[in-house]
Amino acid sequence: MKIRGRLIVAFLIMTVFPLFAGAISFHRTVQIQADNIIAYYSADPDDYKGYGFILNPVQVLYKITSKDFNAITNIAEDNPDKLLDSSVINSITNILAGRDTFIVIRYEDSDFYIGDKECYGKMLTLPYFTEYSKDNSYISLDTKNSLLIRGKDFYFTDNAKGQFYLITDLSKLMPYWKNSLRDLMVCFLAIIVITGAILIIWLYHSIVKPLNILHIATMQIGAGNLDSPVRVTSSDEIGELCRDFEEMRIRLKSILEERIQYEQNTRDMMGSISHDLKTPLTAIKGYAEGLIDGVAATPGKQEKYLKTIIAKAVDMTYLVDELSLFAKIEQNALPYNFTVLNIGSYFEDCIDEIAFDLESHNIKVAYENSTDKDTFITADPEQLKRVINNITGNSVKYMDKSEGIIKITISNVIPPPVLPPLYRQINEDGTDLIPPKAQEEFIQVEISDNGPGIDKRDLPFIFDHFYRADASRNSSKGGSGLGLAIVQKIISDHNGKIWATSTLGKGTSVYFTLKKRLNI
Repeated sequence: MKIRGRLIVAFLIMTVFPLFAGAISFHRTVQIQADNIIAYYSADPDDYKGYGFILNPVQVLYKITSKDFNAITNIAEDNPDKLLDSSVINSITNILAGRDTFIVIRYEDSDFYIGDKECYGKMLTLPYFTEYSKDNSYISLDTKNSLLIRGKDFYFTDNAKGQFYLITDLSKLMPYWKNSLRDLMVCFLAIIVITGAILIIWLYHSIVKPLNILHIATMQIGAGNLDSPVRVTSSDEIGELCRDFEEMRIRLKSILEERIQYEQNTRDMMGSISHDLKTPLTAIKGYAEGLIDGVAATPGKQEKYLKTIIAKAVDMTYLVDELSLFAKIEQNALPYNFTVLNIGSYFEDCIDEIAFDLESHNIKVAYENSTDKDTFITADPEQLKRVINNITGNSVKYMDKSEGIIKITISNVIPPPVLPPLYRQINEDGTDLIPPKAQEEFIQVEISDNGPGIDKRDLPFIFDHFYRADASRNSSKGGSGLGLAIVQKIISDHNGKIWATSTLGKGTSVYFTLKKRLNI
């Protein structure tokens, strides 16, 4: 969930949950209060439905004695003389006593019966008989003594004035109200605390905890520890930030490892080149001293010494050129001069140039071109020649057969089965995503030999900088380990791909592609 969604949910929790829980608490408290009043005062349950009696306290006070008051009123109107019968009065008193209520009966202007003389003595004076009316009744509240007073005027059968009063002690009702208010306050306080706790726990686990993880990861990276992963626990903006941070950590770790490997490779290369430079320099020094000291006394021997010095100088020049070219590759400043070339004519000229040198090493050259004679490419002829020379040079350098063969094959279409998975894009049904028409826009060059081959473990890395499949063999053969890395860079800058296949003991094939120039 996004942070915006979390904030909306937090707002709903802060508003809806307290309102919902408060409503339930209020309803339950009111219900308990109503049940207590109904049970204690034998009130009519229909009078305490809803929340009206809570909102109107006067109505509560009026209704708690309405049932008893109405019963006695019926007696006073139908058979008033019963209120002078001690047995009837005692029965009424016993019933009312359980509800904190007592009755006072007046005959004319004197009190005939008082149910609770002690409480009655604390009261204010009760009003006397007024002009009679059937609906005339009296109700008042003695706030000083917490008493509810209800009265009724009537006539006895002898036309004597009569009055009865129901007096209810409300001092026991007040604790119910206080308890209800206390319960409501406790409930609302608990609701606030629970709501706050839910929000704090939720926000901590969804926001604060991931931020702490990110903070710890930042400290780890700041301390140089790139091995501790950043755990992603959410899918919100903080989770996305953690994922980006984890990707940055992985990238930094990769860059650091590449840098360490690069520095190690550079040291290895420098050691190798230092060794390779030292060897011809030692030879040049020795042959030069031989000429000076007169060791080469004959013209033939002097000529041999000079040719050896020149050959060693050429080797040194090659190594220096490799270093210079590598520096340009590292700075992405390799110079190019692209021109339109006829693929057939260009390769024929190249093969003519290298054939003599290859024959001197007892290596035959086979050439096959299945493209049209009007096939053109856009390429830098010098850099493309460097590609051919580096690949064939490796074949010559490691040839272990008495009669070597190097075959150069140029084809018009890239056969999909030849392309390794790294360079192929396959549909689910196994067909190539690249249509045949797009494939025909390229030509493929294959340079194969019958040399010793390359182990499968080394094959994926032969185009890496400074990589040597067999360090001991390569050191004896010379070389900087940059040849195929330079080849890969040149082909990549020509918008082509390069890969290799090899079988130990049978030979190696290097493939690369070049894009055709369709409109001449």
